[in-house]
Amino acid sequence: MFEVFKSWSPTAAGKGHRRPFDVAVVTSAALPWRTGPSFFSLWHACGLADLGLRVAYVIPWLRPASQERAWGSVRFTTPDEQYAWIAAEALRIGCPGRPEFFCYSSWFAPVIRGVVPLEDVFGATPAASAYMLEEPEHLCWYPLTRSRRRIAADRVVGLVMTNYEYYVGHAKFPGASLLATLVARYHRYLIRTRTDVAVPLSAVVPMTGIRVRDARITGVLPAYADVPPVTPTISGVYFIGKTIWEKGLDTLIDIACRTGQQVDVFGDGPDSEAVRTTARERGAPLRFHGASDSPWTMLSDYRVFLNPSQSETICTTTAEALVAGRHVVLPACPGNDPFLKYPNAHFYRDVDGAVAALRRALAELPVPPTEARQDFDWPTACRTLAGICGVLPAGAAIGRPSFTESAADG
Repeated sequence: MFEVFKSWSPTAAGKGHRRPFDVAVVTSAALPWRTGPSFFSLWHACGLADLGLRVAYVIPWLRPASQERAWGSVRFTTPDEQYAWIAAEALRIGCPGRPEFFCYSSWFAPVIRGVVPLEDVFGATPAASAYMLEEPEHLCWYPLTRSRRRIAADRVVGLVMTNYEYYVGHAKFPGASLLATLVARYHRYLIRTRTDVAVPLSAVVPMTGIRVRDARITGVLPAYADVPPVTPTISGVYFIGKTIWEKGLDTLIDIACRTGQQVDVFGDGPDSEAVRTTARERGAPLRFHGASDSPWTMLSDYRVFLNPSQSETICTTTAEALVAGRHVVLPACPGNDPFLKYPNAHFYRDVDGAVAALRRALAELPVPPTEARQDFDWPTACRTLAGICGVLPAGAAIGRPSFTESAADG
């Protein structure tokens, strides 16, 4: 079980004139809010701790009313309860290492369907040699967030992982395109004035005027490499993701109608009922299964991951499917460029192309996913991040991925 720290004292932290933490991982979202930054930040915090670093994991604390809006019920009455739950969940999914927990005050904003800080997150973060900000622009939405010169860290690294410009630009209200441009400019300003270097997950988000480091900093849970390989009798098609229209679910319905191919949909979200209704009215052969907290356990029945979303900077569920040895059918867009080199990835530019790509994927067995398993390896990603943050321990240089050669051949 992780160590749980209820509070942090600046006086105690400064005792002995040393920084108590090597790195603080500060995130815009945390479990049980099942979104990319929640999983990425947990793995980064645990993986860095597994390197022998002392890690502070700083998460948003939602009061009961916000919990009910975000998760449908009140899950925790105190931050300690959430810390303990996350610790148990980390053990369940195989995260190594033990970070120490801290929190900042936040609330769930229904309009943007996201968590918003209610205080300067840097004031709630203990001093450390390096700060690693998961979604730095999001973390700095609070108007009184301090500037870089007042942040108690030698190095501040921002991990840019959400394409906010896409979401705002596709919102259904007048002036959405103009607002998206203004949001992008404001976010670049926030990143530039709070970080020393930004590491985008892909080239989707413009980083004009920001010092950028290109690096692979994400991975896939080891459990995906243990999914049994596809056999000639396996022909299922699935989609997994949040059920909101921005994920391209209208295209998913179009493809299912055109091909008559049954698609199993895993996930939930605010547009779930509308998506179900539209699929039913159009006669699309979609089956809805709700969300899964262990999606790797159900992949053995499927050959193809059909993912029409264009909203991500890099899609974790696509990487998971590739590591599991499945075909993926994807739209050709900048967010999917990192997947171009993998032989099990098939791309399309319109619905006709999607139909052809899906039929091709269903007709072929996937090749062994050796390269994908090497690329999306969490320990390697965490060593890379430690190097970027300037805290890589001696003897912990980036080396061989943790997936074994025998697992890769499976």
